Amino acid sequence: MSSNSTPSGLKKFENGFIRISGNRLLLTLRDTFVLVAATTMIAGFGIMIQNVIVDPMNGLIFGKQGLQLGRLISGSWATWQQSGFEHGLQTVANLIALVSNGILNFFRFASSSNFQLESLNQIL
Repeated sequence: MSSNSTPSGLKKFENGFIRISGNRLLLTLRDTFVLVAATTMIAGFGIMIQNVIVDPMNGLIFGKQGLQLGRLISGSWATWQQSGFEHGLQTVANLIALVSNGILNFFRFASSSNFQLESLNQIL
């Protein structure tokens, strides 16, 4: 085929696809989705780990409603509540909660009408 001939169906599709993929609105929506979805999933995994594994009193590993490893490790619930391991797990659970809530609150703040991405770039 010469370059002066009419474009084929594939060439028309490629031209239309390039025009759509260069759309700024779609690119912005894609970038926003990736940014929000990734950090929200990280926060969700953090909350899940905190509530299921790390939580020393109500979690499914150490807590009363789960495997009760806390009681098995220390002998009784009273001893478990006073142990340093329980306090360490509680500290880790609180840190995970702070990070997860911080991530989720950042996007609540970022979605407010007064916030713009340019102001974040200036802050950073």
